[in-house]
Amino acid sequence: MLKIKSITLNNSNQLSLLFDSTTALPCLYPMFYINSSLKFKSESTQQAYLQGIKQWYEFWREKHNQSFCKYFREYKSNPELMIKEVDSFILYLENMQEIDQKLIRLGSNPSINYNTLAHRLRAIISYLSYLLDTFSQVHGKSISPEIARYKSILSQKSDLVKNLSSNHHKAHKNGSNFKSLTEEMKKALYSIISPKAPEPLFKGKKAQLRNFLIVHLLLNYGLRTGELLLLTLNSIKADSKTLNTYLLITDTHDKTDVRTTKPQIKNIQSVRTILLEKSDAQFINMYINNIRSQDSENHMLFLSLQAPYSPLSKSGFKKVITVMNEKMKSMYPQYFDTNYIDSIDKISAHTLRHTWAYMMLKHSYESYLSTHNRAKAMENAVESLRKMAGWSRNSTMPYLYASRFISENANLANIQRITRVDTHYE
Repeated sequence: MLKIKSITLNNSNQLSLLFDSTTALPCLYPMFYINSSLKFKSESTQQAYLQGIKQWYEFWREKHNQSFCKYFREYKSNPELMIKEVDSFILYLENMQEIDQKLIRLGSNPSINYNTLAHRLRAIISYLSYLLDTFSQVHGKSISPEIARYKSILSQKSDLVKNLSSNHHKAHKNGSNFKSLTEEMKKALYSIISPKAPEPLFKGKKAQLRNFLIVHLLLNYGLRTGELLLLTLNSIKADSKTLNTYLLITDTHDKTDVRTTKPQIKNIQSVRTILLEKSDAQFINMYINNIRSQDSENHMLFLSLQAPYSPLSKSGFKKVITVMNEKMKSMYPQYFDTNYIDSIDKISAHTLRHTWAYMMLKHSYESYLSTHNRAKAMENAVESLRKMAGWSRNSTMPYLYASRFISENANLANIQRITRVDTHYE
């Protein structure tokens, strides 16, 4: 049996590995792959890739009655079988992890999330490509024609990943179109989490205030979950000249963090400095002085409200979001009704980040329009969003996260065009 476990390194970073329960040792080649290619990625990213590799190993064991590591060690100079089995692996995933030699299906199983399947396939293509690059050729010698051909086949499989993901979106075309909240939805959300809400959502005034601050920071500054949970008392810094207050987003490696599964910064672009609005800075200081336990010996910003006042865990954070989501669904079911084009599936931390991205892009675009044409205004707005969100220059995430605004903007431009044409013919 295979299990995914995390270990803590000397620098407090988390490294996820695939373990064989029989030997209690990590699987050899996945360990090399994670340590070489993914050790600087977040724990969640490492585990997402390992899920695909784990399923590949289970598939290989069931079909060939041997460990994939053993197979590759013996045939690494000509691993033709592993390339041939990629397509069989896709069918294996579509068939709910059951091997059926007669199965012919691609993108047609209504019970399968093809977006998830695409992620698993992307992970295994990356892993197999790493094996070919690292172990299937002699260092210092030119690549053999066979290995070059295998690498080309794997590269072509990447197109299949895109098709599978596309099929997933088509299969869910009757679902919600966007991941962000409308302005009306946002106001409704604030009405139930506000410290002044007529019926507090959380038990106790302190819980309501703390959780309001958490949601407010996610909505106002687009923080990722890991970034929020990594905030410490030292993350809030003032500027001596302007007296402005900033939020430092970085991987703190704080030794007082006693959580078993520690959050991590996603990548190097995530490290950034965010200017806080003055009232938000005041609210954070109020939370620190009046709500956050003064008896806690750790430095994390968000703590449990009960002794021993441990740092807020991922599961604790998820409970806050779950309670909020369930309340919104009970009070505002229309926001989740798929009959409406602007409906949403659920409210999650991801939803709040999408919402921030939408509002940020819209505000920046409208600001740039006063001095730039539409194309340049959008380009500048996207660049601003990249920097604020912690994305690399080549990332397409700004367009994904702000899809609601881009769609609205395109539709508005089309309506304006139609209106001008109709006026012309009057």
